[in-house]
Amino acid sequence: MPYLLDSDILIYYTNGVPSIHQLFERIAPEGLAVSAVSYMETRQGIGRSPHPRDAQTRLDELLVRVPVVAFSRVEAYRCAVLREMLQQQGRRVRQRALDLMIAATALEHDFTLVTNNPADYNDLPGLLVETPQTI
Repeated sequence: MPYLLDSDILIYYTNGVPSIHQLFERIAPEGLAVSAVSYMETRQGIGRSPHPRDAQTRLDELLVRVPVVAFSRVEAYRCAVLREMLQQQGRRVRQRALDLMIAATALEHDFTLVTNNPADYNDLPGLLVETPQTI
């Protein structure tokens, strides 16, 4: 099953964290993708990077090989269903809007989400989550 890279993983990549490069080498044969939401969050974070030009270059080079999956009407519908389910359960929705958009993208496309923040996603049924330690 292909992998969707969460924003934190992309940020580590753009900052040149060696272990993330090794992770990509291991999981790339299964397929990698980036959600448009994670792209947006990562692009915003590059402005705070200690070396923004290098970070932008790394991101650009990655996106030549890894597709960005749009957040379209289909993903929006899936996200709305998730949000309503969580709201009915009394769980957080507004503060995690972007995470839910990323999760909806992963669910809609049958991706496993790669993140170092599994707690952000552990209450979403059917979402497969991997952390770098478990891959």
